[in-house]
Amino acid sequence: MKSSAFAPFWKGCVAGIVSLGFLFVLRIGQIAPFPPESALEAFLKIIPETVQEPSIQALGDFAGESGLIIATLIAILVYGAFGVLFEKWYAPKISSKSISKLEKFLIYSIVPFLFFGLIVLPICGDSVFGISSDFANSSSVFLFPLALLFGNMIYCLVLDWQYGATKLFAKVPASRKETISASRRSFMENGVLALGALAFLAAGINGLLTSPSPPESSSAPQGTPINLANAPSIFEDPRLSGLVDSEVTSNGNFYEVDIDTFGPPSVDASTWSLQVTGLVQNPKTYALSDLQNLPKTTEYNTFECVSNDVNGNLIGNAEWGGVSLSDLFNDMGGVSEGADTVIFYSVDGYSVGIPIEKALESDSMIAYEMNSVSLPQNHGFPLRAVIPGLYGMMSAKWIRKIQVIDTTYLGYWQTRGWSDSGEVQTLAFITVPGDGSSESLSDYNGTVLVGGYAYAGDRGISSVEVSTDSGKTWQQAVLKPAISNDTWTLWAFEWATTNTGIVNVYARATDGTGAIQTSSETSNFPNGATGYASIMVKVTK
Repeated sequence: MKSSAFAPFWKGCVAGIVSLGFLFVLRIGQIAPFPPESALEAFLKIIPETVQEPSIQALGDFAGESGLIIATLIAILVYGAFGVLFEKWYAPKISSKSISKLEKFLIYSIVPFLFFGLIVLPICGDSVFGISSDFANSSSVFLFPLALLFGNMIYCLVLDWQYGATKLFAKVPASRKETISASRRSFMENGVLALGALAFLAAGINGLLTSPSPPESSSAPQGTPINLANAPSIFEDPRLSGLVDSEVTSNGNFYEVDIDTFGPPSVDASTWSLQVTGLVQNPKTYALSDLQNLPKTTEYNTFECVSNDVNGNLIGNAEWGGVSLSDLFNDMGGVSEGADTVIFYSVDGYSVGIPIEKALESDSMIAYEMNSVSLPQNHGFPLRAVIPGLYGMMSAKWIRKIQVIDTTYLGYWQTRGWSDSGEVQTLAFITVPGDGSSESLSDYNGTVLVGGYAYAGDRGISSVEVSTDSGKTWQQAVLKPAISNDTWTLWAFEWATTNTGIVNVYARATDGTGAIQTSSETSNFPNGATGYASIMVKVTK
């Protein structure tokens, strides 16, 4: 295609990149929705879980980023199509009519504004101009249309600049040679601009979507040791110092998972409130200070992500401080007859429901503290749920509303095929020694120390066993008393051997009910991964 024929489309794409960059910045500040993101979310909702989830698992951390980049590229092509529409169809029709520069400007701005505001966003479920998007509130719904309009005014300004200031789509008499030369020069100039703008947009997306990856090694994250005085002497071995020091995970090392493509939301506690409604005797709205004035409870609880792999590191243990859900409901006179499910709604659009029986257990709570400090933004500030015994997806972060209903409820991940109950699988994890490490028998009197932690939710851990012969025989490991029944349990095993070479070490746990961890290997979708943890160790003399 000749550059002169391609120019309208190319110019439209360039202007679209700048416009989308502006809207992207507004989305980061939660000022307005980003149409490509809305379109991506709508697309994912219609894709069968049997197709969607394996694809997400295969792409890993890059799944959200690649989806957003593709959606953004499609939006850029749409802006390019508008460039062609304006120059090839609309401009010739008005060339013989008297129309002011301002009128042209408004037309070129309003057409894409109406397309995205009245067609794309409503189809995507955000209503007209995004006024029902996840982070909309009474003060922002009027801002959304203005932000979208301003973004498309920028599109028009950049388009005008490319054609020459104050000469929007004006026909400039010139010889054919001059026209072709100008087109080629314009093509090169706009190419540089487009590449620069696209690189900026891509860098922004990459920076926002790429969160720190969990450590590649099997070492547990650093934290705080607890109750060493009551621990068996084996846990004093320096080879276990990393494991022991990780019994309580520090806030900075605690794993992070959220649904927002742009990262965790930022919530202003001074304007935030918690609305509790539905089947409660006296519905109320609480400020953070109101919750802090209710009876406070603290507890240790381990969180594990349902997408964690066997021997993976999407797991952490912390002390949580806040209000038990039973005390919260008592403050409102209790729940009403017929209550079945408690739903948590989050600022970022996430929602999940848990059975009322689970919510009323003494250790189910809403937390505003983590490890004795204010709940960090990345972990749900100002308020998150802490529901022991269930995968982390059942403990919503950034809670803005709690509703009690008389039916069951399928939350964000449940509608995508993940477990309805969210009950964690029993798993043993091996963190010492590292997978693929080399251990010398001469260093520690012919022994290799193996250790890790085991977790079975609120069922607790009764024993951990280790096998060094591919599961033919099992030997009991030593357990360190758990901080609470809702946390992981540290374990250690001193393996005395005279054999050298490559050895596969396996570990399995038995929960507090006597049920042994299954050897059956399954993926994390939809009920959490199962199978024995294993590492390969090279034993030398």
